Amino acid sequence: MYKFKISIAAFMIAALPALAHAQAAPPASTATPNIDKRKVEQQRRIDQGVKSGELTEREAASLQKGQAKVQRMEDKAKSDGVVTDKERKKITHEQDKQSKRIEREKHDRQRK
Repeated sequence: MYKFKISIAAFMIAALPALAHAQAAPPASTATPNIDKRKVEQQRRIDQGVKSGELTEREAASLQKGQAKVQRMEDKAKSDGVVTDKERKKITHEQDKQSKRIEREKHDRQRK
C-alpha cells in the first residue's frame, strides 16, 4: 500500500507541469484572418462601385485612404509580434466605420 501511495504521488508530481501548461491561456498571435477577409471584401466593394459608376474617383480615393488606415493599424498591431484582443477590437471598429462609409458613398446618388 505504501508503494502505491508513493507511485500516485510521483505520478501527480510528474503530471503537474502538463496540467499547468494545459490551463495556460492560448498564446496570442499575429494571425488576423477575419480582418484580412474583411479587407478583401471591402476592397472588392470599392472596386465594384468604381466599375459600376456608383463611386466617383474622388469618393474611391477617399475610401482607399480609409482602407490604408486599417492596414496601418494592422501593421502597427503586428509589429510587436502579438495582436491583442484590444487591438483586434480597434481594427474591427475601424473596419465597421469604413464599411458604413462605403455603403453611404455607393448609395449617395452621385455618378461619374
